[in-house]
Amino acid sequence: MIKKTLLPVFVGCYLFFFTSCQENELGPTQNPATDGSLDALALDVVELLNESDAYHPVISTLEQEPVGISLSDLLFSIDINSKSGSISRLQAAAKAAEDHLKVEVAPDKVEIPELWLHKPNGLSVISKSDLLVAYPPAGDETEWNHIKAYTMDKKVVYLDPAKAPDVPVVVIEKYGFQAFKQEAIYMNKMLKEAGLQKEESFRDLAEARMTSTGLETTILDKIRLNDDQEPWILGSAEIYAITSGIRNDNNEAEIAVIPMYYLDKEGKTYYPNQILLFWDDYAYQAANIQLFEKDGNHNYQELVSTLVNEVTALVGSLSGKPWITALGKIGAAIVEALPDSFWTNDDDYVDSYYTIEKTSTYTDYYGAGGNAKASMRPYFVPAN
Repeated sequence: MIKKTLLPVFVGCYLFFFTSCQENELGPTQNPATDGSLDALALDVVELLNESDAYHPVISTLEQEPVGISLSDLLFSIDINSKSGSISRLQAAAKAAEDHLKVEVAPDKVEIPELWLHKPNGLSVISKSDLLVAYPPAGDETEWNHIKAYTMDKKVVYLDPAKAPDVPVVVIEKYGFQAFKQEAIYMNKMLKEAGLQKEESFRDLAEARMTSTGLETTILDKIRLNDDQEPWILGSAEIYAITSGIRNDNNEAEIAVIPMYYLDKEGKTYYPNQILLFWDDYAYQAANIQLFEKDGNHNYQELVSTLVNEVTALVGSLSGKPWITALGKIGAAIVEALPDSFWTNDDDYVDSYYTIEKTSTYTDYYGAGGNAKASMRPYFVPAN
């Protein structure tokens, strides 16, 4: 885990946390780009935590939801009597996000306000006097110099984006775990509409897709990442797999996006028991599994559109070539279809498993980049 420290910032005097030297804003050359809506929400969260009957329910809920909880679900789960302006504003923000997703046409960006708790290792009790409320800066994460945070009396302090602090922090964001779940649904829908995914998708275990005896798959028993690419303020890593294989004799591609919600920290081994490959989707007994990390502020629609264009153009040139050649080129095209210019915070390429075979077992098997180590095996799902 990352060592946790606070960053003192020079702003006319040295600003040390919890001293009498106060500063409300950094100068123009020092102040990181901020998201105004998140800044307002952060102040409302501070007010919420200062409600006498809200602090303990909120903190207790966040401790039970380490990857984060939507603002809507949090407000629904806590029982408080206050009708303060901050609670009304938080409720309005949650409702606006929900309404934005009810439209028939998928939005360009999925924004769902959510909160999660950064709790330093070894900390058993969260003291209100130590608690901060923060949010991710806007802009390219490689250019982040400081992270703006509020104390419980609304004083501003600045945190180091590269080192997680030694104090607890409630983080509010819009492009986190909850938004990622919805984006994955939209991405698979777009792939299906583009003809790169069968009408009955890999997620369906419907009887219609079963053979008379069952379904042949490859299951992920164990996985560990050496580096999940995620700055601490962005919380749990949103890791997803893009699987690809050959659908037919024309070397047409079958592609799917599979969220890996559990895979949120580097250097930790997970035992997900998750099916990654459904062999009924492919004409041949090998497929690719490539891992990526979703970072916020990207346009997932543009990502899928570019992926579709790259793969469709490539597959047109692969007809008649050996299928194993086509499989390798499709895997390479998926990585090449992810240019940095599409994101403010780029989706990070994590690792690739090329040519995973249907009948093979892989134990502590490293990806091509050496960043992921996984154990996979054939798994048969019997029919009912």
